[in-house]
Amino acid sequence: MHSATRPARAPVGADLTRRLGRGSAAETAHVGSQTLKWLLRAPLLLALLLPGALGAYQLTVLTLALVYAIALVSLVLLTGFVGQVSLCQASFMGLGAFLCAALMGHYHLSYWIAAPIAIVVVFCSGVLAGLPALRLRGLTLAIVTLSLALLADNFLFQGLDWLNNNGNHWVISRPSVFGASLDHPDALFRVIFIALLLVMLAVVRLREGRTGKSWYAMRDAEIAASTSGVSVVAMKLLGFGLAAAIAAVAGVLYALAIGVVSPEPFNFVASIQLLAIAVIAGVRSLPGALAGALFYIILPQFLLQFPTLAPLTSLILGGGLILQMLFAPQGIGGILDDAQRRLFRRQTAPASAPQDEEGV
Repeated sequence: MHSATRPARAPVGADLTRRLGRGSAAETAHVGSQTLKWLLRAPLLLALLLPGALGAYQLTVLTLALVYAIALVSLVLLTGFVGQVSLCQASFMGLGAFLCAALMGHYHLSYWIAAPIAIVVVFCSGVLAGLPALRLRGLTLAIVTLSLALLADNFLFQGLDWLNNNGNHWVISRPSVFGASLDHPDALFRVIFIALLLVMLAVVRLREGRTGKSWYAMRDAEIAASTSGVSVVAMKLLGFGLAAAIAAVAGVLYALAIGVVSPEPFNFVASIQLLAIAVIAGVRSLPGALAGALFYIILPQFLLQFPTLAPLTSLILGGGLILQMLFAPQGIGGILDDAQRRLFRRQTAPASAPQDEEGV
């Protein structure tokens, strides 16, 4: 008797990585294309309509929310895509702001030259901060990154005279763009809106490419991804570096929006708050980053308009966060993504039904 020849099976790790990279490919491509449409249409429409409809104060608050949306995008990339925990993103944000201000103050550089230099330096700092992630993970890694945040808070932002202007606040003079001064709230809002749009588009491209597939495979099964050819070391360090650079973008834009750079907004408590808001809004969702920033910045300002509710602001926010975690643990962005996937499945189900009948 001749034994039946079985086809050679691929290694388990290769099969896992292939499924992770290809899993529901049409669905992922659809969601990515819809995200690109959302990023291209809605923000451009809002950028045209909102400045004329809002007052100077409301526009300033919304501009600050856009800045923090960029900071939350860095956590979506690092925690949601790469699967690494960081409690020092506000420190990278502050390092970008302080470096930009110091370069402008000490060397009289233009903002458009100082800001890119600061972002590159913070990218390198993020790569160095990612070195502990090569051996640590989970709670231990979170404690290490929190230690880095404490170091930045107590030493860099308050003890390093070159960086903090001898303990004094840096004052940023706003530049102009194509002859339009950014001292006007409308122009400042549009510039930061465009920056947010570009950052989110870049992250979407990374997520849909080979880098994003490697991150997903490493996040869900690091050993299997490593045996399948994914360079875990390079992917982790790249994720930490890019997340730090995006946080630095938020930092230099914060300096531009506020006009003053001081240590208070970038302490370790701010890093913990950023991670908490990212988790609540949906740590794997880019629209969730925008929703979380709006929640983080605009809602407290709205509650302060009511004298009776102002003393209860922290209680209202805390209760809202508890309800969010109980009834929607995937976050606001997760709810939106699930609804979008269900809609896509309903649209494609009739088309796939005849093929299933032929196969039977």
